[in-house]
Amino acid sequence: MAANEKAFQQLFEKEYEGLCRYAYTFLHDEHTAEDVVQETFVKIWEGKQALLQDSSIRFYLFTAVRNNSISYLRKAKAAATTYTDTTPEPDPEPSLSASQLQHIESEKARQIAEALNKLPPKCREVFLLVKWQGLSYKDTAATLGLSVKTVENQMGKALKIFKNTAFDAISVLLLLLLHFIKTTI
Repeated sequence: MAANEKAFQQLFEKEYEGLCRYAYTFLHDEHTAEDVVQETFVKIWEGKQALLQDSSIRFYLFTAVRNNSISYLRKAKAAATTYTDTTPEPDPEPSLSASQLQHIESEKARQIAEALNKLPPKCREVFLLVKWQGLSYKDTAATLGLSVKTVENQMGKALKIFKNTAFDAISVLLLLLLHFIKTTI
């Protein structure tokens, strides 16, 4: 068995069940979750075998499974949408110029960076894994070699720091959500 095949098999055996549980939190269907995870592994095998040697492969897998799950849900929703002659036309969205959109995006990015830079390094790392990468406290703890209690404490510290700054935690989470939506569309 070639080195890549062995590394791939070990990665698959180690991460498959956890990734299926993670995909299930989005999809609420066991078989669909398994399909999404298997497709993610197929994509790695077909074109990204170099990632097998990367120490951040676990982060990549969780991010890919999350994105693939969301894409699946979007496609399923679009396929389920039916239009008839009596379907009302949606209200037109207010339009902004390209320069206005660019300004809004750059301002959001600046605010996110400013808020995150106020966090201590370990606290920021925990916050980004939990809120940006979507990992659970348990998975974050395992990834960083910390206890779950330490992850909880770091998240509490991050939210307290956000609350004591011009941004409250809700604003930062909304900005992160907007960023996530923009990058997945």
